Amino acid sequence: SNGLNSGLEVTDKHGQTPLNLAARLGHFQTVKVLLAAGANADHADMDGWTALRAAAWGGHTQVVEILLKASVNVDYCDSDQRTALRAAAWGGHDEIVTLLLEAGADVNKTDCEGRTALIAAAYMGHADIVETLLEYKADINHEDSDGRTALSVAALCVPISEGYTKVVNILLEKGAAVDHEDKEGMTPLLVAAFEGHSDICELLLEAEADVDHCDSSGRTPLWVAASMGHAEVVTLLLFWGCYVDSIDNEGRTVLSVAAAQGNTSVVRQLLDRGLDEQHRDNSGWTPLHYACLEGHREVVSALIEGGAKVEQTDNDSRAPLLLAAQEGHEKLVLDLIQNFSAQVDQRALDGTTALRLAALQGHQEVVKILLENEADVNAKDADSRTTLYILALENRVAMAKFLIDPGGADVEARDSEGRTALHVSAWQGHKEMVRLLLTVGHADVNATDNECRTALHSAAWQGNFHIVQILLENHAQPNHTCNQGATPLGIAAQEGHEECVRLLLSVGADPHHSDHCGRNALKVAAKSGHLTVVKLLEEAQANGGSPNIQGGSSITTPTLICPSAPFPASPESTTKRRSLVSSDSSNLTNSTKSSHKDQSQSSILFTQELERCSHASRVLSPLKSQPSSPIYASPPASPQNPCQDHFSRDTHMRIILGNCKPSPAGPMISKPKRNGIVTNPALRIVPAIKNGLEMAASRKINNATTTNSFQWRKETPL
Repeated sequence: SNGLNSGLEVTDKHGQTPLNLAARLGHFQTVKVLLAAGANADHADMDGWTALRAAAWGGHTQVVEILLKASVNVDYCDSDQRTALRAAAWGGHDEIVTLLLEAGADVNKTDCEGRTALIAAAYMGHADIVETLLEYKADINHEDSDGRTALSVAALCVPISEGYTKVVNILLEKGAAVDHEDKEGMTPLLVAAFEGHSDICELLLEAEADVDHCDSSGRTPLWVAASMGHAEVVTLLLFWGCYVDSIDNEGRTVLSVAAAQGNTSVVRQLLDRGLDEQHRDNSGWTPLHYACLEGHREVVSALIEGGAKVEQTDNDSRAPLLLAAQEGHEKLVLDLIQNFSAQVDQRALDGTTALRLAALQGHQEVVKILLENEADVNAKDADSRTTLYILALENRVAMAKFLIDPGGADVEARDSEGRTALHVSAWQGHKEMVRLLLTVGHADVNATDNECRTALHSAAWQGNFHIVQILLENHAQPNHTCNQGATPLGIAAQEGHEECVRLLLSVGADPHHSDHCGRNALKVAAKSGHLTVVKLLEEAQANGGSPNIQGGSSITTPTLICPSAPFPASPESTTKRRSLVSSDSSNLTNSTKSSHKDQSQSSILFTQELERCSHASRVLSPLKSQPSSPIYASPPASPQNPCQDHFSRDTHMRIILGNCKPSPAGPMISKPKRNGIVTNPALRIVPAIKNGLEMAASRKINNATTTNSFQWRKETPL
């Protein structure tokens, strides 16, 4: 009846009819009844599975037979273009494969990935089905979308049984192309060598496979076998006379990758064959560099015994010890120093030492070992920065404490701009670091940089209220002046840091103090439009410098200043700033002079305002043709290191007021470092090997750094 027929096609939430379910479960009698009642034999569920494909996958031979007698579409495909024949070949159901082929199934039908039933059977190691498909004229050298043939996938699969060896034998006997290349240039031998299938490698070599074939990355079977630590395959390939001196596209030899992988047996075999233990790849890395990076102590010993030099450096002058220290390989670091006489303070081009790298990575035990072996805790890099300085910059409190006590690090060591660790931690707002330097390190709270600025200047400029408070509690001088005559109060007023202004006034900062250009805190606050700060300063001046200020610290202390502004303009678009006073009478040093971009005339310039209403019109008259006169001059930019942009110096405090346009960042020119083994996704060789020096850490972009043009370059590991 119509009601019965409609019931035959009722589907569940997966789109399966009663016939689909019965075929999937192998219920032969139920399938027979449903077919007799007129059920649609070609109905596909939501995944594209027909009753025939479900039965073929499940190995239900009787169900397949009765469905074929019902004249089903034998080559019906799902959404992935997979047929019942492919399902049976994958599942290893030889009898069903034969039934489908006899019913006219297309033996070379491909799925959406270009794979045929033969490739599926070879991949799964079903030797009998491979033979059956070949008897029915399956294309033995058909390529899938990756360019792989049945022989390629048979060589790739893990030989958990003898099935794969049988498949390879059958395919070779039937004429499979032994040196067929996939899209990455890999042959079956190269794939088998990578997987460590020595028995398959031997079959392929006996079939005259090219033992020295290179893939698109320049890797040979020996190269990939060594990189994966397959000693048996390496021995086999060497026996068959493979070329041992091949070099990949990165300039690495077989010995380099073997050292990185860490199989001592492979390394010794290669050394015995005369491979160069001092070969340098494109980045200057030797096999010893790779072994030290990965911490392979036995391999390191074997290489050094074979003639490797522990002091040999890469293109950036990094010795193997630096890599071992960076990665925290304690025992290896000790071996290199005590057993192989590695220089504990050997430096890279940028001045980085093993101690610096270990400290930045938090490897305290390595740091301890280095210090016990007389490493220089105060060694400076190309910018004259010590390790403690960098730790202060990055707020590594625990490691900084260890370097100070028991390490004995000098807290007063200065960088090329004269700044100490206290300067940088105050600028960054690192409270715990500032406390550590003052209490444990007994840092000089009033230490000055090349421009006579103290840490209090830095904290006031950034508006780091709590840092200002800590510094004042430790007797920082609130009225200390820099080379431009600026105090911390003037800087805080200029930047609009009301809390800092209030605190500085409460401890006796002089609101009447003027810099060398005659500008006091009130004037710079008014020019910058900080009305609440202006009100505070007016009250302070009205009360003779002792205003009734609420809050703040009760500590009385003495002085400093630092202004804000963007980076100086590029030389080609700048004009020299002329001093407001003559060079003979000015306290400005050469280091305070700088170049600046022309400033927009949209607002009244401070120099014009002074000329209009001050007593200094005679002094200011030479500036009438000058478009802009910054309030506080900037020190000149530090020279760039021509060797590597990553290690270029920064002018950390560029003090220029009146121009808030950020200068364009210079192009980041960084040569990619290939200090690790980088492979394509299809052949992931030694995935644990680290990449080389990364680009410098992205500079923090926020209102403070953009406006003040103050940037601390952080350190990055190798």
